[in-house]
Amino acid sequence: MADYSFGYGGIGSGLDISTMVTQLVAADRAPQDARLNKLEANAKFKLSGLGTVTSAFDALKTALDTLQKADALAARTVTSSSSGGSSGQGGTDTVLAASVGKSTPTGTYQVEVLSLASAHKLVGAGVETGTSFGAGTLRVGIGDASVDVEIAAGATLADVRSAINAAAGKHGLQASLLTSDDGQHLSLASAKSGAASAITVSVLSGDDGLQAVVDGLQEKSPASDARVAIDGLVTTSSSNTVADAVPGLTLKLKGTGTSSVVVGADPSGSRAAVEGFVKAYNAALNAVATATSYNAETKTPSSLTGDAQMRGAVAQLRGVMGDVLGTLAAQGLDARTLGLQTQGHPNPNGNLVLDAAKFDAAMTDNAAKIIAAFTGEDGVAARLNNVVKTYVGSDGSLTLRKKGLDDQVKDVTRQREALELRMSAAAARYKAQFVALDTLMGQMTTTSNYLAQQISALAAQTQSR
Repeated sequence: MADYSFGYGGIGSGLDISTMVTQLVAADRAPQDARLNKLEANAKFKLSGLGTVTSAFDALKTALDTLQKADALAARTVTSSSSGGSSGQGGTDTVLAASVGKSTPTGTYQVEVLSLASAHKLVGAGVETGTSFGAGTLRVGIGDASVDVEIAAGATLADVRSAINAAAGKHGLQASLLTSDDGQHLSLASAKSGAASAITVSVLSGDDGLQAVVDGLQEKSPASDARVAIDGLVTTSSSNTVADAVPGLTLKLKGTGTSSVVVGADPSGSRAAVEGFVKAYNAALNAVATATSYNAETKTPSSLTGDAQMRGAVAQLRGVMGDVLGTLAAQGLDARTLGLQTQGHPNPNGNLVLDAAKFDAAMTDNAAKIIAAFTGEDGVAARLNNVVKTYVGSDGSLTLRKKGLDDQVKDVTRQREALELRMSAAAARYKAQFVALDTLMGQMTTTSNYLAQQISALAAQTQSR
């Protein structure tokens, strides 16, 4: 609240005008402040509860979006065991490591690693340290790319290495110097494995020394692709990771040999999506229950006690969930089979309960039926999601209601600003009135004193006669 004191103490009247103006403005302001404070407090109180409920419904929508996906209940496990691996025996697969994604076709795959991918590497003959070369140009190829490397007159082998790195490094070629009893050796290595990343070097111009360096390069590691036979079908890969031969199955190759890869359904992994939905569904109901609760002992309501929108949301969710459970039961997926039901005695609050053991067993026995029931455009997730979407998102009723309450809070702020202007005007008016009164009282005091003096003088004259 503004300070309306102005340091004027009432010269003619002796009145404390600043204090009187402040008190009068405060009296004018009090009922308006009380009204605005109540409006703001009510809006913020409702926003707090609405925010909690909206957050819970958002989380429920996320869980339903996940469950609605076609592969939501298609989790997989994978194991592999090798025989005749290139190194080692026992429990560790020495041929490959397998990983799997959702919806990978289940079954056993016989994988034979025929050869591994390798990166091309060339190493030159020994050159005496300090040897220099005449000016020239090398053409270095890395797969389909090639660059010309300019060699300056008097360059050493170290200078040749640096020139190659500067020109061809961006194409994945690494040049280095190795030292042995025979001197320095130029080493060229491709950063990428596979036949398509082979290295070539030729002399476009230069002296015999430069030509000798190029002619002395020998292959230490070939540019080769990995070759893998999966159930007899051969596939090649430029790296030792094969990820496209079987949908969702990734093989990281370790050595040549044969491995048996078994892909199976993962009921517990699939259960995670359903458990996420159950948790989010219960959290949404509990959020509404908390926001609409009433403490009978203290007679204290919550932020949304008695709110019709909250009652409607819970009724819709429970109604759809009841229909869903009925539909599942009609398909032979009742609580005894699927393990999904609403909570009963002693707390029948409409929350869901999932029996993990029963669900896993049902997934093992009839995964296709359960997947069809829960996922897709007509499944459990989609039906519930259609309800939840009406409450959240840019056009959801909870979102629009929050916007309305936010607008109320903003409007209170605007009303406070307008009130401040009115109170400033009122203070100015009161000040003008009191100053005028003070001036008048000062004039009256002056007149009174003058009259008193005249009467006193007249009385003195009368007595002297």
